[in-house]
Amino acid sequence: MYNSARMEGRSDRQGLIRDRRDALIALALTGIIATMTFRAAFLPSPHHSHWLVPLVFSLPVWALWAVNVAFYGYLVWLCVVFFRVAIGKERVLVAGWFLLILLSPIQSLVSTSAAAAIQYIKAVSIAVALVAALLLVIERANWRQGFV
Repeated sequence: MYNSARMEGRSDRQGLIRDRRDALIALALTGIIATMTFRAAFLPSPHHSHWLVPLVFSLPVWALWAVNVAFYGYLVWLCVVFFRVAIGKERVLVAGWFLLILLSPIQSLVSTSAAAAIQYIKAVSIAVALVAALLLVIERANWRQGFV
């Protein structure tokens, strides 16, 4: 008996990245973020906000802080959930993203030299995630697309 999921080119595999399309999407998104992180690390701008919602908005400062803290809390929660679902190299990918997300708000609260060090740590973490995403694409490309 043939499994219909295998006949259609899908796998029965658990985890976040189940097929080649998912792996390519993960590689593309990680590549975009890696490019931005490398640019920030090696071509720094003198004025750059690390907050997702800039504090130069028309809302009161306390409200913007609350929005930023709530959103970062949600992102950390998502990273934990994704890490629990991920398997193998997917966990390396999620861990690289998690470190990037975790360090971004801290970077705006520390001294300039510490912020520069954090930027390099973020660059290394997303580079590791990029390599993991590339390995996932290569691994998924080698999967059989069904029974012949």
